[in-house]
Formats: sequence, C-alpha cells, structure tokens
Amino acid sequence: MSHRQLILQYGINKMKFIFTQMYHLIISLFVLTVYSTHCYASLEINIPLETGDELIAEPYTSEGEYLILWFAPEYGFRDTHRSMAEGLSQQGIEVWLSNIQESLFMPNGSSSIKQINGEEIAEMIDYAHKTTGKKIIVAGDSYGSVLALRGVYQWQKKGSENSSVIGAILFSPYTFAFIPTLGESPEYLPIVSSINFPVMIYQAKNSAIISQFESLLDKLRKNDSPIYTRYLKNIMSLFYEPEPTLHMISEARTLPGSIKKMIHVLEKYEFPETSVALIIDDSAKSGIDTQLKSIKGNITPLAINLPNFDNTFFSKTDYKNQVTLINFWATWCPPCIEEIPSLNRLKEKMKGKSFEIISINYAEEKEKIDKFMQQIKIDFPVLLDKDGNYANQWNVVSYPSTFIIDTNGHIAYGVNAAIEWDSDELQQKINLLFK
Repeated sequence: MSHRQLILQYGINKMKFIFTQMYHLIISLFVLTVYSTHCYASLEINIPLETGDELIAEPYTSEGEYLILWFAPEYGFRDTHRSMAEGLSQQGIEVWLSNIQESLFMPNGSSSIKQINGEEIAEMIDYAHKTTGKKIIVAGDSYGSVLALRGVYQWQKKGSENSSVIGAILFSPYTFAFIPTLGESPEYLPIVSSINFPVMIYQAKNSAIISQFESLLDKLRKNDSPIYTRYLKNIMSLFYEPEPTLHMISEARTLPGSIKKMIHVLEKYEFPETSVALIIDDSAKSGIDTQLKSIKGNITPLAINLPNFDNTFFSKTDYKNQVTLINFWATWCPPCIEEIPSLNRLKEKMKGKSFEIISINYAEEKEKIDKFMQQIKIDFPVLLDKDGNYANQWNVVSYPSTFIIDTNGHIAYGVNAAIEWDSDELQQKINLLFK
C-alpha cells in the first residue's frame, strides 16, 4: 500500500471512529433526556385481590384526570417503558406499571400470560378508579396486549361502572394463540374477536408480524369496535431492544403527546355496558416445528433481489437444478445465533454438491449486523431485508424460519425453530433432494 493510500485509509478509519463516537454520544444523551430524563418510581402500590393475593404496581404520578394501567409484556419491563411512563406523567397522565406475572409468582413469558384470564386485572381497574377517582385506560405491548384486552373484558363482564374505563392502548400487539406452521395463517386468541370497546394501536412497521396486522384488525373490528391505528416507521418495536436506536428515539419523542390526544378521541365513545360472548378453545396447539417438516402451507419460492452485506446486490430467480436453503434470522434472536455454527458445518459438508445457503437478516441496521459478524463467523451470504417486506412476502412470523427448496424449484421442507443442521439425519434428508 502506497504512502498516499495509507493516509487515505487512516482518514477513513478516523472518520468511522468519529461517527461511532458521535452515535454513542447521541444514544447516551437520549437515554438521559428524551426517552427520557426519567426517574424510577420511588413507591410501590399493593392492590389486594379477593383471593388474598396482591398485585404490585410501580406508579408515575400526575395531577391529571387520566390513569394508564400498563401491563408488562412477556419479557418484563425495561428502562424504555419507565421512560415512556415518565413522559406520560409529564403530560398530565398518571401511569401504573404492573408485571402481573411476577406478582402472581409466575415466570415471565408468553405461556404465563396466556394462563391469566384477566380477572385480577379487572379488580385492579376497580381499585385504581376507586382510590384515585381517575378515568382508566389499559395498555400493553407485545403479549402484554393480551392482558390489557382480557382485563377490560373481565371488568366489563362484571357489570362495573362503565364510565370509569375509556378503552385500551396497545403497542405492536402479539395475540397469536400459537405460532403458525411455516406458510400457514395464524390463529388468534379468542379475546381478539370478543371485544367491543375503543382501542388505539401503535404498530411498529418493521414488526416480525406486520404481514398479519390487517388480519388482526379484521378480528378486532368484528363487533364494530372503534379501532384506531398509527404506524411507527423504521422500528421493530419501541421497547424490545434494551439500547434504543435513533429511529426509536425519533418515534418516542412524539408519543406521549400523541397518546394524550388519542385518549380524548377514545373518550368520545360511550363504553358498552355488556360484553361479547367469549368462545374458549382449550385445545393445546403449537405451530413451532422442532424438526424439519414437509411444507403444508400454500407458498412458493420468491425471486430474490436484495443487497448483500458488502453493498452488492444478490439476485436469484431460478431455483431449479440446485438445492437451496433460505434462512430468515435476526441478531436479537438467540435461537438464530445458536444454529449458525451448524449451518456453517452443513455448508462445509455439502461442498462439491449443487447446494447453496442464503441467509436473510430481518430489518436490522447494517451497523448492528456488522458488529455482530465481527464476533460470530458466518460462512454464507448475508442479505439485508431492510424493511422486512421480503420476509413478510414469505409469510414469516417467527425467527429463525428456514425453507429448503428442491432441484425442481419447489419448497420441500421448512422449520421455524433452531435445529442442528449438520446432523446425519438431516444430511440424509437433504441428500435425497438431489436428482
């Protein structure tokens, strides 16, 4: 490398270093201010239940006339939740954060949430209204949305004073009864089709289940419920990632004010006095495939035209005469990371055969993937599905999800869980696809 080239490379590296430092400085300032200058609630509220148990709430007080009861998602509360609660309190809206699972000595997780029918939340609604005199809005994000909907439903079913509750606010709600098998449409929990009260949804545009959002809205509106929506662009979730991205910061700035306005909109509707019949389905189902299975859904392989990690474009329109493995993944997905070494080994064992692995990252920033790939070795192409639209076209709703296409260009197998790809059994199965 010439002296001039060395100087140029030094300058490029220096600029990269400065940009990285500026980025982390912006993030740090954001955590201290916008997302925000929150202080943790200093007191806990204990809500007694008829069973003798207690629910615990973390209050962010305000002198206003509204109170949001916000229920924790499957992964619990994060600093970003508390920052949003503080921002709402500054808007004159009191917030109580409550992790129902932990209060009932249940582990965090979607399976625990699905076991809670909402009766405890109905008692909390009554307690909150009686002790504060404020009008109640319930809130939840991800699977915490299920708790919010079930709580209002049970409160409504009790025949409580209907003027004390306004409605629900949900953030990127997850309401699947179970994860669907690859290529199939999801089934929703019965509560989704059994509401008739006002709901506002803030839906992240890059959410893994954005392709199913319209079908969710159809279910929610089944009983003519007033459902309002607003898309949050360029983010997968407001709360899932512990360190907020710049896009999360941008969206979060305006949300407390937007929520305050939406509460006034929801309040215009007269809350229904009677609830809708809830049809309970007790059958245990799961669409998670822990083994490679034949594809049942009506799905065909789609042409690929996506940017590669090195900024070149990767195109593929013909899948014939080759066995192709297409793996959808993300760095925030532990099972995705777990199976990468076995995919590397599978590629090595298939050397010399007409076999290809194509890895497609779901809607993450290139810088984040770059940092990840400096730590984890990946021996196959990593394509960037920047807005998640390509994965949605494949009807992917869980990660990892992997398809295997045979030499005739048909999808032969699929799996929506992490597996050991280089096992003897799987190699034999894949080898049978070569003709």
